[in-house]
Amino acid sequence: MLFIIKKDLLMEFRKRESLVSILFFGFLVLVILNIAVSVDRELDPSISGGILWVAIFFSAVLGLNQVFSQENENRCIDGLLLAPVEPELIFLAKVTVNFIFMIIAEVVLIPLFFVLFNDEFSRYIPELIVIVLLLNFGFSSIGTIISAISSYSRRGEVMLPILLFPVLIPMIAAAVISTGELFGGAGVEKYSKWLYLMGAFDFIFFGSSYLLFEYVLREK
Repeated sequence: MLFIIKKDLLMEFRKRESLVSILFFGFLVLVILNIAVSVDRELDPSISGGILWVAIFFSAVLGLNQVFSQENENRCIDGLLLAPVEPELIFLAKVTVNFIFMIIAEVVLIPLFFVLFNDEFSRYIPELIVIVLLLNFGFSSIGTIISAISSYSRRGEVMLPILLFPVLIPMIAAAVISTGELFGGAGVEKYSKWLYLMGAFDFIFFGSSYLLFEYVLREK
């Protein structure tokens, strides 16, 4: 498992294709939305959560496209299947890599969001970290298995968001609402139910993906 994580991270840091595309796309989305919604008027906190997560989610999908593209080149996936590694460990490694990529992107995009929209939101960083971690875990879990499924198709980059976003709608809604409540100054008791909802979906997404990943991988 650690070898797969190290391999994927080294390959990405050498090429930097995924990280550059994720950061550039996220930056572009934030700049466009800043021009569209915050010129000459104060940003409503309830809208700010949607803006932040739109930039993060759409840019993170670009990273998911690369999860199995490298393994499919020259049928490298066959080497993984022949190696003495359990499919579940491959899944955990891929989830970890996706999680790390999202953290790296958010370390750049979230401060940029504060600069472009409202630097007063930065005082909520400790509470925002909880929302970020819950979302990242669920997104990485379900995104990994759907990335594996979509990689069967020649149009995998198109199929991935089509399959992914309908599944993620509850988590996206919970993230947007809880972040909007947070930026609006509400206490944790006001949006804690959304955190519980995200935690429940994390458990469901991770558990189901972990159990089904072996069958998806064997079909490659």
